[in-house]
Parts: sequence; C-alpha cells; structure tokens
Amino acid sequence: MSKAWVLVANHTHARVFEAEKRAGALNEIESLVYPEGRMKGQELLSDAPGRSFDSYGLGRHAMAEPTSLRKQGAQKFAREIAHTLEKGRQEGRFDRLYIVAEPSMAGSLRTSMTSPCLAAIAGESRKNLTTCDTEKIRAELPTWL
Repeated sequence: MSKAWVLVANHTHARVFEAEKRAGALNEIESLVYPEGRMKGQELLSDAPGRSFDSYGLGRHAMAEPTSLRKQGAQKFAREIAHTLEKGRQEGRFDRLYIVAEPSMAGSLRTSMTSPCLAAIAGESRKNLTTCDTEKIRAELPTWL
C-alpha cells in the first residue's frame, strides 16, 4: 500500500504528516522550524546599509537590499523543506504528497523542489494551518488520500 505525506508550512514552521491508510488519520513524523523568520529586519543585520554617491552631483544615499531579508529567509527555509521532502521521496517513504501552505511559501516551495518531487504532488491548498490540530488539517484534505 502506498503512503501519502502531507506538508503543512508557513515561512517559519513546517510539519510533515504521514497517512498510512487512504482515509486514515494523520501522524506527525517531522517538524522543521526557522526562528529567524520571526525576527525583524534590524535584528538580522549587524549594521546599517552601505552608502553610495549619486551618479551626478554631490549627493549620497543609502544602498537598499535587492530583496528583503525576510523573503531571502523564507526562500532558504523553502529549500530546507524541499531537501527534506526529496530525501523522503528517494527513501521511498511516500508516493503522494499533499501541500497545505500559505501562498508565498507554496510558491517558494515549488521553485525549490526537484521535478520528481513536484510530480508526486497529488493536491495543494494555499492556507496557513501550521498551528491547527490534525483534525482541522485532515478536514482540508481529500477524503481519500
């Protein structure tokens, strides 16, 4: 009998569940945490941004980051989650994958996952249910996994 994994994630917390039976309950098998995702940008940087001269004139201005630190952190965490999923797929621990993630994390996950892992996705819901109990998460999934 094939097993299904359910990933529930947001930008700071991810939970991986396993469903042994097609209509069975979910069992949490792994939890990943990214505490830096809750920090403010000031807490992540050690000092102020650099300064630059204007291309014309004598003015100076602060240089901005090309992408926000929070977004970079979320992408790093998505790569970590994708690595965990790929490892489970390679070990044959699941055949089907269901993703329940906040919209921005779902997009980051899709860009971080390998093609075989993407092919294993059987369903997706774009909601943040990381703090919910297993019954609420199970209610968001199809009856037969």
